[in-house]
Order: sequence, then C-alpha cells, then structure tokens
Amino acid sequence: MAVAAQRFVLKLASSFLLCCMLMGSPLAAQAVQTAKTKLDPGFLSDFVRRNYTTADGLPGMTIPKILQDRKGYIYLGTYDGLVRFDGVEFTVFSRNTDSKYDFASARSIFQDSRDNLWVGHNDEGITCFGADGSLAKWTVDDGLPNNKVNDICEDAKGNIWIGTASGLCYLTLDGTLVVPEGLAELGEENILVVHLFMDSSSRIWVTTGSADSLFVWENGRLERFAGIHSVEHPAIRVVAEARDGTLCFGIDPNIVVALKDGEEKVLYTGHPTKSETAISSILEDSQGHFWIGTDAGIAIMSSDSVVYYGKENGLPDDVVNEIVEDREGNIWICFNRGGVQKLSGGRFRTVPTGSSVNAICEDSGRGLAWLASDKGLLAYRNGTFVENDITRLCKGMRVRHVALSADGELLVSSYSDMPQICMDRDGRIRVWSVDDGIAGNKCRVAIKTSSGDYYIGTQVGLSIIHHEDGHISTMTKDDGFSNHYVMWIYEDESRRVWVGTNGGGVYILEDEKIVRSFSTADGLAGNVIFKISRMDGAIWICTGTGASRYVEETDSFVNFNSQNGLGTDSVFQIVVDHTGVAWMTTNKGVLSVPFSEIQEILDGSRDTLSVTYYGASDGMVTNGVTSVSLACADSSGDLWFPFVDGFAIYDPEKSEKNTVAPRIEIQSYTIDGETSDYMGGSITVPAGANRLSIKYTGMSFISPESIRFTSMLGGFEKDFESWSPSRSATYTNLPHGTYRFMVKARNSDGLAGEPVYVTVVKKPFLWELVWFRIVVALSVLGVLAMVLWIRFRNMKSQQLKLEKMVEDRTREQTIANEKAESLLLNILPAKVARELSDDPGRTIARTYSNATVLFTDIVGFTEMSGNMDAEMVVTILNRLVTKFDERARYEGIEKIKTIGDAYMAATGLGEYGGGGDAAKMLRFAQGLLQDVRDFNKIWKTNLQIRVGINTGRLVAGIIGKSKFTYDIWGDTVNVASRMESTGEPMRIHVSDATYEQTKDLFPYGEASIVSVKGKGEMKTYFL
Repeated sequence: MAVAAQRFVLKLASSFLLCCMLMGSPLAAQAVQTAKTKLDPGFLSDFVRRNYTTADGLPGMTIPKILQDRKGYIYLGTYDGLVRFDGVEFTVFSRNTDSKYDFASARSIFQDSRDNLWVGHNDEGITCFGADGSLAKWTVDDGLPNNKVNDICEDAKGNIWIGTASGLCYLTLDGTLVVPEGLAELGEENILVVHLFMDSSSRIWVTTGSADSLFVWENGRLERFAGIHSVEHPAIRVVAEARDGTLCFGIDPNIVVALKDGEEKVLYTGHPTKSETAISSILEDSQGHFWIGTDAGIAIMSSDSVVYYGKENGLPDDVVNEIVEDREGNIWICFNRGGVQKLSGGRFRTVPTGSSVNAICEDSGRGLAWLASDKGLLAYRNGTFVENDITRLCKGMRVRHVALSADGELLVSSYSDMPQICMDRDGRIRVWSVDDGIAGNKCRVAIKTSSGDYYIGTQVGLSIIHHEDGHISTMTKDDGFSNHYVMWIYEDESRRVWVGTNGGGVYILEDEKIVRSFSTADGLAGNVIFKISRMDGAIWICTGTGASRYVEETDSFVNFNSQNGLGTDSVFQIVVDHTGVAWMTTNKGVLSVPFSEIQEILDGSRDTLSVTYYGASDGMVTNGVTSVSLACADSSGDLWFPFVDGFAIYDPEKSEKNTVAPRIEIQSYTIDGETSDYMGGSITVPAGANRLSIKYTGMSFISPESIRFTSMLGGFEKDFESWSPSRSATYTNLPHGTYRFMVKARNSDGLAGEPVYVTVVKKPFLWELVWFRIVVALSVLGVLAMVLWIRFRNMKSQQLKLEKMVEDRTREQTIANEKAESLLLNILPAKVARELSDDPGRTIARTYSNATVLFTDIVGFTEMSGNMDAEMVVTILNRLVTKFDERARYEGIEKIKTIGDAYMAATGLGEYGGGGDAAKMLRFAQGLLQDVRDFNKIWKTNLQIRVGINTGRLVAGIIGKSKFTYDIWGDTVNVASRMESTGEPMRIHVSDATYEQTKDLFPYGEASIVSVKGKGEMKTYFL
C-alpha cells in the first residue's frame, strides 16, 4: 500500500559532505557553511516521548549530566543533588535529604570499573559513592585544582581523571592526587576542562572549548592535538567514538569532524533556522544513528540524511546538555532548563486529526487511505493529508463509514443531507438523499453487493438501490425487523446479506426477504451488533456484550467476553494480522491476543486468553475508540486503527516485543519502622522485631508502569505471590531462623528474568538458643542432684517405712501381673499369651497352612463421620466393635485388630486347621451382618458393612517389645482384604479357596470374575 510508506523515515537530502583535506582550505569552510537540510517528521513519530520535570519528582529542571549504571538505574546530575531513577521513583541524594551527604549539587557523574560512583559537584569538589556503601570526598584542601568538577573519566590503569574549572588531575588507586605530565610544559596548568573521554586505544582526550586547545594523554604525558586539518583553529567541546573506531569531534559552531585512519569527514549540524550552535553531546545509538546535541536542539544523522529535533517539534528545551542510550534502546536527553526526556520506540505511530475517526479503508488504486471522520472525509497519502473533489464535497460532514466495493467504488455514508455518496474509479460522484428514497439522512454503513445493488443502513431502515433501474426500496419493522436501526451489513459467499441492528440482533436476507434471524435467545452474545465478518471458516459477530463465532454446519455459537479473559464485553471489531494475532477494538481500547489461543478456547484446551492492552507507552496516544470504529489491514500488512482524536498505524514486522527482562534491585529494608539501604549480603532481623518490609524495583524504562512483580519468602511461604505492581513485600512475626527471599519481575510483554535472592536471618531470643537451653538443663540437673544427695542422707532413718512400702508394692505388682495376664488373654491367643508370659524376650512367629481370614469395613463411614463430632464417632465405633468382639469370643473366632472402621479376624490359628474353621468364619460373618442390623435398629443409624473372606496359608506372630501387636501376614491376608474392597454392602464375598472348603455347607451364587491388584483376575463368590 502506497500509504503504508508513511511509516518509514522520509529520507532527505544528504548533509554528509566529504570536504577538501587541505588544512585551512577556504573551500572546505564554504562547503560546510552552505549545506542545506530539511526536517523529516516521520522519524520522530516512531518514538514515544515522556518528559520528566519537577512535577514528576525531579528536584530541578537543569540536568547537566545523565548516566545509566550497571545495575540499570538512571542517574541524573542536578544543581539540587544527585538523582537516582528506576522508572517510577526519583530518589534525591544531597545534604537536603540526608545529612550524611556533604554536597548540594551534582554536575558530573561517572561509574568506574570497580562499580564506584563518582559525583563531581558545582563548587564542592568530588564525592565517591563506594560500591560497598562507603563515602569519600576530595576538595581543594586535598589537592584538587578547583572545587568545580566539570567531568570525570577513568584510564586503563584505573586512575580517576578529574577535570575542573581551572585544572586537571587524576586520583591513583592509593588515593594520591597527581597532575598529569605535559601541562606545565604547555603552559596550561590552569586549563578549563569541558569534557574528558577515553577511547578504545586507551588515550585520554581533554577538551576545553577553546580554539586549538584539544589535548590528548598518550605515552604517559599530555600533548596538544593538531590532527584536525579540515577546520581552522577548531574549538572542540566534546569527543566521542563510533562503534567502528571513528573518532567524532564536536567543533563550535555547527561542525562534527569524523576522523579515522587520518581521513576526515566534516558534517554540518547547524539548525536550518539557527546559526552559531554549540555542540554538547555526540551519541551513536544501537541502530547506527548519530544524535548530535547542541544549544539549538538535536541533529539526528543516519547515512545520508539528517533530522532536526527542537522545541518546534517536541523537544521541551533547545539547549541539550547530554544524550545517552540505555540498555533497552531508549534515548535519554537532559536539558539546561527542560528536565529530562525519554524517547522509546513506539509500537504505534499515532496521527492526530482533531476529530473522531470512525472508519479507515485502503485505496491502493489511488495510493492513499480514506478516513471517515466527524469533520468530513479525509485522504491520507505518504504521511500527508491531501484534498480532492470528494473530500471537499464532504467537508464538515459527520462521515460514519467509508469502504471500497469489489469493483473499486468508494462508498461514503454520513449523517447529513447527503447521507450516501459514491465515487467510481473514474472520479464520478453520485449522491443519494432522502429525496431520492433513502430511508433517513443518518446513514451508518453501506455495501455494494455482488449483484450490483447497494445496501444502505440507516437509523430508520435498510434502503436498497437496485442496479437495474436505480429505484430504491426500504425494509423496516413492517418487513420483519424488530429493530430497523441498521449498524452493519455483510454479504457472505452465498450472496446472502447479513444485517446487524442496534438491539434487534442479526437478520439474514435472501432476495430482499428475511430468511433467518439470530438474537441472544439463539445463543448470540448480544443484540447490539457492531461488526460481522468471516474468519477461520466461520462468521464472527461483534456485539455490545461479547464476540460470537457462528458455525453454520452446527448452527451453534461460541461467545468470547470478559469471562474468557478479554477484560471487557463490548467488542467493536476483530482484525487478524498476517502474523496470526487477533486485534480487537473495544470500549476499553485496543487489545491483542494470539489467534491460536482463540482456537485453543474453541477446542477446549484453554480456558482464558492472554490479552495485551495498548496505551500511550506503546505510542498509542489517544482518548480511545468509538463503537463505530472500523480498522483495516492494508496490503503491506500494516494495521490502521481509528480513534476519537485521530488514528494509529501498527507494523507487525517492526513492532517486536521487548526482549530485555527487567533488572531487579533490592533497594532497602525496613524493620519496625527503621529503614536501611540494602548494600548486599543478608538481612538480619533482631529477635524482638515484629515487622520486616523489603523494598525492591525493576529497571525497564520502555514501559515501567507495566512492570509486575512476584515474591516469596522461602521457609515461610510455600509459593510465589500473584503478579502485582507492588514494589515491596512485608512480613510480620517471623519465627527465628534463616529464610530465602526471592523476587521476580516481568516487563510489559510478559518477559520475566531470573529471580533475585536475599538471605533473611531472624535472630532468636536468648532463651531460644540451644546452648542456653543446655546450660539451663545442666543447672536444673545439678540442683536435682544436690536435692537427691540430701535426701539420701535421710534414707536410713526411713528404712522401716520403705520396707513396708516394698511389701505393699510387691502385693500391688502381683495384682498387676494377674491383670496383665488377663489382658494378654484378651488380645492374644491363649497359647501365644502363655508363651509370651513364660519368655517375654522370645520371638513368636508361626506359619498356618489353612487359616481363614475375614475383613469387614463400614461403607461410607469416613464421609459420614465428617458430619459428626469426635465423641459421636468414637461412641458408634466402640459400640459396634464391642458387639463384634462379643460374637468373636462366643463363636471362637480370633480377633486380630481394628484399623479405623475396619475389623480383621481369623480362624485356623490353632494346632490344626480345616474346612470346619472356614465354615465357622462364614457363620461368624453372617452373625456380623445381623449385629449391624440390630445396631441400626437401636441407634437409628443406617450402617452397612462389606465382608471379604479368604482361606489359605499365612504367617502369624508378635511385633514389638513394649507396645507389641499380634498380626498376620501373607497372600491369604491380602486377598481377603481385596475380597472386602471389591465386595458389596451387607454381602459376604469369598475367594475360590474358601468356596471349595464350604460349598457343600452354604448356598452360593454364580461365580464372578474380579480383577485383584497383584493377582490378576480371580473367581469369587457371594454367599
């Protein structure tokens, strides 16, 4: 699309001049002075501008220096202190904010290779902020030539060079101030230093701004540099180095000399309307553009073009002090009176129009875009609005819709006395009005169908202009519309016309007759219809309460709204770009979502969409969209969005995601109201402290307000908190111990970096220390020992009394033994109990070849007990198990144990076992069922049990020495348990082994095949 070319930078005439290499040649000087350039507004439109002033937290508007440190902070030098900026908060360091800082101004800033931050002051010397948190300061009293420090740099040996208003020196690693050799011989001991710079060859450049007074430190001494020949008596203020090693010298006025391998190129940077500009800063950005800061704005050079940026096109102040680029590619500009401006690459190029834009369409035949606005029809070509016959005709009209028909006719619908206008490919214009038969003079939308008829939607009906004879017919409520306010018209592949209304849903027309309609009663998301289109083989309908996808083959709708994660219900339009991203205009603005996620919602593999909203930080500078907004994707793939105050163009290829994760920095911590700067290491919390707050930040300056954080205190919390914009975490009443605080940050595109970790140590009270407890315990033991010794001396006098007490205790022990033997008989088989009494240390274990095992379990008791109190649960279980125990004792069954509400018993554990034991167990099981029925009658409950029985070989024995248990093991036990778990309530489920021993004694049902874990399929029976 020819109009899409507006997104590119308009290349202007070359301002790069290769000058004569003759030193002092007048021809060279004349060539420089007569070079002409033009302003290219398109380049600057690609940036989102953000100005920072005192209203945002800056202490002053004069910013002589700017720097980004290795942590990611932006540092600003001001006459009111050093300022640190994390994208959200300005922190000022000066004696006015904290008495530990002995300075008021920051004129120059530099970070050395050891991460120390050096700050030169206006008339107070130089301060070093050590990486370890220390502070050191030097003034004229320590040997500085002057207290006004204009610039700072570091040489290859780590010496810190300090340029002052009347002299130059460097500070060695051992803290000695040294005046570099060569100045005295040159008679420049009191040199006024403007700028210091070390190039890639480790040479130190010293500028003064005076003619023929550029100095270079090389081979251990300073020399006057005389290597520039293309400009006579150059007065150089700044030196920079390009990525290819070219040295760039800023020369007053208006000139940059590029020097490499002895070859010079002279660049003219003077403003087209301003002369005698002084150069203050030179930056080559990551895209290869050179930004030349002057006292008349900025000249931006790239290849053979130049763009001027000044107050007339967005710069807050023409006097530029310095320009830098941060790690994300943002350009920062500091001014003499204008604060700071940040330029970020915008995703959108917004063009203001001064009125609402309602619809946009591409006209590739004419090489322009048509915009329907509230002030008329606009034509936009190559970044410029143009006029023609139809724009002049529509001037002042409220144009609601504009579109091109398949045969290239332009259809313009408006609220005016010319409600519908058509311009054919040859420029002939036709107008239809109410006098011609149009239903009303407020036309919302129009199409030309494949048959050649025009369908025109108005607020009072649908008008149809027939191509055969031009007569006009109108359809209203009398023709079947419940609401004839037409909002949208769409023709499908079957030549059916879909009509969306303002509250009446959708109507489908064939041969000008309604053949079908849809409303919310049919599953449509809403009855107020904004747009209808076809995507992914289905019809999509945008409504005031969501977007609906209609599949004709299944006659069904799937709706998308805030419940799917859109964050809104009113969807005006959906456009899918060529990268597979769906764009929606809504009452909350413009959003995007990968269309693949919509497909995942449709196939059920996803519940919520990951939606991205766009705003001013993305270059979308607007107050929003209207419900009639009609965006378009042009032939080059760009998207055009209409707004209430203009329109925006988005290039999917150009607008890449921010691939730089925010850099996290722990800033400070507060313990019970007392705040400390975090300088690394662990955070120690005193024993009596109740509240700990940790403050952190994430450096990402592209869209800092969109950064989200999540944190977790390992050892105290089990998982990270939800993502939020909060930049602090607070914890109260931490137990003593060591914790690991972790925080992560993600940028506006959802990219998160690695978490930052900090160890937090909560100190214990004295009485919580192990050694203290040991000392206390030993002291107590010592006191007890003394008491026992005293009591021992008195024991002889108590001998008779103690002998009597022994006799009494012996009698009590005999009784206890008898009780113990009785207890053993209650919990163990008699033979086992005798063996255990005779030899308590003996291992008791025995194999039984033909034992029968029973398992029973109360059905649903766990769920039932959840609604009872603990006392009732225990009472019910105790009463029921007691009945089981009584029956076991009566019938000679050996109870093994209870496990919760499960009961386990066995027979055949005597000297001999046989079928009789299996039959005895079956009769016992029948008795258990009867016990449950009787229990239910008495207790008014509805308990049911499952019973499982198996016969076979097992091992029985005693486990433990003190709290011993008598238990049984073996495959026979496991299968009996499986019989119970696969059984049925109030029925007895037996294995094939039990069945074979009792089949002649009891009636069984048909065999069942049951899959038993670890055994496979088994034949079982129900009694």
